[in-house]
Amino acid sequence: MDPQLERQVTTTRNLVDSYISIVKKTIRDLMPKTIMHIMINSLLAYLYSSGDQKSLMEESADQAQRRDEMLCVYHALKEALTIIGDISTTTISVPVPPPVNDTWVQEDSEGRPPQPRPLTDLQRPGQPMNAFRNSSQDPFSAPPQVPSRMHPSRGAQLLSWIMNYLKSK
Repeated sequence: MDPQLERQVTTTRNLVDSYISIVKKTIRDLMPKTIMHIMINSLLAYLYSSGDQKSLMEESADQAQRRDEMLCVYHALKEALTIIGDISTTTISVPVPPPVNDTWVQEDSEGRPPQPRPLTDLQRPGQPMNAFRNSSQDPFSAPPQVPSRMHPSRGAQLLSWIMNYLKSK
């Protein structure tokens, strides 16, 4: 047989095999879709022929109540996110200082740690604190930054308010 003819036969055979595999994939893809299409159309025809479409389209009372509850929860959570966003944008976070290494402190002869030093005038409670005490009395230096953190009880109040709001709805 002619070698050129053999190549053409092989090429034609490969092309036919490729075409058949494409047809198989297409049928495997379209068959479930066609079956579902026929089933859904049959179901719709049956439902429309029953003659009571209005009652089939009505929302049940349970579903209406559940929808209203979900809307209330949605609005409560949206408000909570707004509050949390306000808190996080106004809160200044300060990194926690490293732990104190007190291994150098010696206990006295009875095994007690040393007594704390007496408070100076700058440290006494009830006295106004001088913001410039560490800046050599320079009134133009910036006062120390005080972190603005939400008190833990405020977070608990916010959480209990959200929970009570959700329960009341």
